[in-house]
Amino acid sequence: MAVLSEPSNGARPHGADLAVIVCADSAAMRRRISYALSEHELNANLSELDDPELLGKLELDDESIVVLACDVDQPREMAALRRLHRELREPAIVAISPRSTGTGVRRALDAGADGVVFDSELESTLAVAVRAVASGQSVVPRKLRASVERPAFSHRERQVLSFVSRGFTNAQIAEQLFLSESTIKSHLSSAFAKFGVRSRKEAAALFLELEQTASALNSGAETAFATHAMKGATS
Repeated sequence: MAVLSEPSNGARPHGADLAVIVCADSAAMRRRISYALSEHELNANLSELDDPELLGKLELDDESIVVLACDVDQPREMAALRRLHRELREPAIVAISPRSTGTGVRRALDAGADGVVFDSELESTLAVAVRAVASGQSVVPRKLRASVERPAFSHRERQVLSFVSRGFTNAQIAEQLFLSESTIKSHLSSAFAKFGVRSRKEAAALFLELEQTASALNSGAETAFATHAMKGATS
């Protein structure tokens, strides 16, 4: 597993029991998850649910961790994860998913997951991931770290990626930017390396999600600023 963030100030004291809620519609998957946690001597008070909708009826706080079985490549399940994160807010969420790409893992993190574990690696990595998330960190499969972290692009790389996401060929991009095709290939190669991908399709998907997330964050910041300004004007 790869850690994406440093421990937060609200990290749980070492040795304290965790409140872990295992949520999966498959009884076999619930057993696998519970066994993986207990086998690695994770101090945890485990409970199991077969329906994510039932989580809203529990009194969960920021010391709880939800281990949720879902497929990061299924839009419907990611929408459910996003809704769950929005409604619960406080507990951390570790998603258990079939193996996916960096795009899928990034999608899960943006939807509200604090960690992602592939089900094929569940027995060896879940307990580690839960411990890391309990200490305020975000974790993902190590091999996908480069494609999951948000890279910093130059102005020209962003221009090229923007055209790629719109379906332009290298020749068309070169014509639009008044550059040679070899220069476009160079910028694209650099962008691929930063994303940790090898195809235009993967790069385009990640770039679009990056832009959408940045737009949402900016919109949220502008709303917060406007609200603060209104309060100041009326006080």
